Amino acid sequence: MSEKIVLIVLLVAALLTLSIPGSAVEDQKVAVLYIGSIGDYGWTYEGHQGVRNMAEKLPGIELSERKFACGPDALEILREYAEAGNEVIFCHSYDFGEYIGEVAPEYPNVTFMWGAGVEKLAPNTGTYFEKMYEARFLAGMVAGAMTKKDKIGYAAAFPISEVVRGIDAFAKGVNLTNPDAEVYVEWIDEWYNVSKEKEVTLSLIDEGCDVVTHHSDSYGPATAAEERGVYYISFGSDMRTFAPDVFLTGSIWNWAPVMTDIVVAVRSGTWDERPNQDWWYGLAEDGVELAPFGDIVPDDVRDRVKEKERAIVEGEFEVFPNMTDEELREIYYFEPNVVGMLP
Repeated sequence: MSEKIVLIVLLVAALLTLSIPGSAVEDQKVAVLYIGSIGDYGWTYEGHQGVRNMAEKLPGIELSERKFACGPDALEILREYAEAGNEVIFCHSYDFGEYIGEVAPEYPNVTFMWGAGVEKLAPNTGTYFEKMYEARFLAGMVAGAMTKKDKIGYAAAFPISEVVRGIDAFAKGVNLTNPDAEVYVEWIDEWYNVSKEKEVTLSLIDEGCDVVTHHSDSYGPATAAEERGVYYISFGSDMRTFAPDVFLTGSIWNWAPVMTDIVVAVRSGTWDERPNQDWWYGLAEDGVELAPFGDIVPDDVRDRVKEKERAIVEGEFEVFPNMTDEELREIYYFEPNVVGMLP
């Protein structure tokens, strides 16, 4: 039986048990700590949507959320939520790592989950993430098919492996549909800064890019594309509202499945059975999605992308063949069709 089928069976069994008439369901306190605001339309916004959906699906969840929790007061905040009786604390950002490593050993009965984490920091810690690079690859196919100038702009937050992995996956998708196209990368040096994200995107458009995308959290790149009339691919969530006339598609986080499975695993006592307590979900687990196509995307492009999506979901195609999850988490190179610098 495959790992995916085992997880589904465990989840269904847990939910059926919890829904038996007359059975007692003790409240389970779950907290989610964010690095930014849920109004960012990206990482934090989708984290908020995911955990809310999780809480609606599972009975007995007492949910707490806190924005801007990662900073000088992070250690105090983590201890506050641990002492408040939260059984699971999702620390929804890579930046929480150093704080989790210090606080988790003090509260062995609390499960600390490190969003975008890369290692196990203590016996009661786990990691969770999404294979966004799969959706990125599909979006790159769309970009390659739609560009007329063979120049595609990519405004990127920071030169770290997570971002680089997405750039390379996107570039691979571009190359599949248009071997002549290149992906031009410029760095924003911030995750969320509406004006700076827009400024960098405008710079890419001024260089001649007629399709733009980004790895950042605001709608700034969308408004830049709409104002200049160049095709736009969103990141994090579906941002077509901000670029209705030029929207092609987008790469979307969907945190509900992984957060639900983690909470159920803790509740059912199976959390320790997960290898290294590491969850990394992709298209097959509904962890990431490709946004519905904009009206301007031709049917032949849609069909080709949908066929490749099916192949990824069914395990017939891999974006980075023969690479382990550990190797993927350490990627730090650019594909040949990427124009830009890595520090």
